[in-house]
Formats: sequence, structure tokens, C-alpha cells
Amino acid sequence: MYQTIVTTMISDHHILDPILFKEMMIRSEKSIEIEKENINAINVFPIPDGDTGSNMFFTLKAIVNEVREVTELTGDAILQAISKGSFIGAKGNSGVIYSQFLIGVVEHLEKAEIITPQVFSEALIEGTDFAYDSVLNPTEGTILTVMKEVTEKAKSIILGNPEIEWIEYMEILVEIAFDCLERTTEMLDVLKEANVVDAGAKGFVLIFESWKDIILAR
Repeated sequence: MYQTIVTTMISDHHILDPILFKEMMIRSEKSIEIEKENINAINVFPIPDGDTGSNMFFTLKAIVNEVREVTELTGDAILQAISKGSFIGAKGNSGVIYSQFLIGVVEHLEKAEIITPQVFSEALIEGTDFAYDSVLNPTEGTILTVMKEVTEKAKSIILGNPEIEWIEYMEILVEIAFDCLERTTEMLDVLKEANVVDAGAKGFVLIFESWKDIILAR
């Protein structure tokens, strides 16, 4: 599969280097570390225990620890480390949901020979399915809803433009993610009463935005 190191995307910016996922994980950990207290402060669902940001951070920290331990710098090794870190490091409701999402995404990418926006869209489907399956009674207006809307948009983008470049593709998905995040306030009464967005959803959107930043920098 990814047995050789590909150091950059190809010239048409259509194929993503899987090794880039190492930087994506590190950037997302830093993003949540910066915002974790703000995320904790708006954590009112399902239990107002103020730890969603911390749980997501510790989940990502476990993933990054595994990624940093990789000595064989190949796409396969990086993706396997992400999956392992997600499995052993998941903490709290949002951490578990996000880790299952990542495991699903990685499972699909590991079977692909190249990573294009179309392949990534298929991986998002698998990741979202994993995330929903990890919850006994999925509730809309949460991190799950943002995952679902991003995935549905990804599918529609590919249907309309199978050859879309990564920059445009990720910019659209992040815009959709932020739009859905803002609407979570109206989806659950407890969020509406507190006048906040869903904490887990906010963490996911910040993570997804950090992925975009890494991809756009290449």
C-alpha cells in the first residue's frame, strides 16, 4: 500500500500524502489544548460536568503519543498508529465518539492506494457510521450531527465535482461544519436554554479546521 515515502502532494493537488496525517493529529491536539477550557465551560450535554474539552484533549494526546513513536515513516505506519491511539486513548463521551470516527476513517484509508477527496469522502462515511454505532441512543444536535452533515456535504461535492482539489474541498467542508455547529444551539433544548453550542461538536469542528490548515499549507 503506502510502502514508500511520498513527501508532497502531486502537482495537481489531488492526492494527499498519508504521512501528512501525523501533522494533522499534532495540529489538532494543539488546537484542542488551546481551547479545552472554553469547551469545558460550555459542556452542558449530556451531563454538565465540564470535562468535554479535557477528554477530547487527552484522547488526542494518546493518539499523538502513538504517532510520535512511529519510527518507520510510512503512510501505513502513521495510519495504524492513529488507529491504535484512538482505541487505547479514548476518554469521555466525546472522546469515544471521536476516536471511533477516526478508527472508521483510518480503516477505509488503509485499504486505499491513494487518498483523493473522493476516497476521503468515502472514509468520512465509514467514520461517521462507526461514530453513530458507538452510541446506544444517538442524539442529534451533538458532535454526531456535525459529522453527519460534513459527510453528506462531502458526498454531494464529489457527485458534483469528482476531480475537486483538496483546498477547495476542505474549505467547503469546514464552512459546513461551522454552520452546523452554530445550529446545534437550536437543536437541543438544554443548549438553547444555556445559549451555547454543543461542546463535543465544537471540539470536532476545531479539529477538522486544524486538518484543513495543515492540508492548505502544503
